[in-house]
Amino acid sequence: MQKELLEEIEKLPDVSEDAANAFKSEMGRMVEKVNRIMSQRPDIRLLTGDAPFSLMFDNHKNHALFMSNVFSLNMPTLLVDTIPWVYHAYHSHGFSYSYFPAHIQSWRIVIPESLYEDNAAAMLGVYEWIASRHETFIELSKNIALKPAVSGGPHPETRDDFLCALLEGNREKSLAIARRFAASPSELSTFYVHIIQPAMYEIGNLWEKGEINSAREHLASAIVNRIMAVQYVEQIQTAEKARGTAVVTAAANEFHELGATMVANSLELDGWDVHYLGANTPGEELIGFIAQTAPDILAISSSLPLNLIYIRDVIREIRAWPPEKQPKIMVGGLSFTNHPDLAEKLGADGYAPDAPGAIELARTWQKEA
Repeated sequence: MQKELLEEIEKLPDVSEDAANAFKSEMGRMVEKVNRIMSQRPDIRLLTGDAPFSLMFDNHKNHALFMSNVFSLNMPTLLVDTIPWVYHAYHSHGFSYSYFPAHIQSWRIVIPESLYEDNAAAMLGVYEWIASRHETFIELSKNIALKPAVSGGPHPETRDDFLCALLEGNREKSLAIARRFAASPSELSTFYVHIIQPAMYEIGNLWEKGEINSAREHLASAIVNRIMAVQYVEQIQTAEKARGTAVVTAAANEFHELGATMVANSLELDGWDVHYLGANTPGEELIGFIAQTAPDILAISSSLPLNLIYIRDVIREIRAWPPEKQPKIMVGGLSFTNHPDLAEKLGADGYAPDAPGAIELARTWQKEA
């Protein structure tokens, strides 16, 4: 089924750079129009169930950001992975499947009202295709492959205990498990990959299925962040730094930073002098920081395909510098999991699937320098 969709996508009209830029510049106003159209529908409560309007408005904003990435990167293949996930996640939170074509129809109204005809034409072709494949997206959403769950893999008992502690919101128990499992710096990488990562994947799965709410998901993330901060103080900050300098950050508009934190800590343990900037680093400020610090490596993380153009714009700016001033650039995060070719398309030097992969790539570049 996905193969058929990909074949159809190849036949869709290309969206020009001018049209993509027009969409990006107008998307805030277009989101407001879509919000108004949808909220005024007499059947809106049948479409959204008991979900608050704020959740619907978040979807409209995220949809605009995502489509801006699709158009700017000229990568309609992203639609095949992302739309079924959106159907799955929002239907699990009470939205009717009928909400999705109603939402798309709102964009089909707003786009020609907001953009010049030439800019709107190709985009409308994409939206018409999305609308025509509604039933297919429903079927794909019902069989969507969630991120790897907790079952299977090494250390199952520790992993299950850690997951239960996170779901309970028990910071003390979670920290005790972390200290017991990763009593030395050499054990932290295993703890990240085999305990934290699959546990947080399962937390995300439970949210997507509507079995926990956003507050519970955020609490789990906050506990993990605090645990990694404690581990940093206790085990990492005294690591010898001799390999070079790295800047690690999440992309602009990217608030999922656990993966970036794991990479920053792992690189520091491996002997890199790391400047970790955290979540949502604005592009212009990141570029200024890179220019001032002149690192050997820049690592940027993105978990959602809403923020890829921010990464592209940063890389474009750096690529305009003299070669000797450019750091090696690696990208990672869930945005790239099914599309590792995105790294090259964005202009990065490489892709790291996880923290150990980031260490391996960084060491390779160091040897080549």
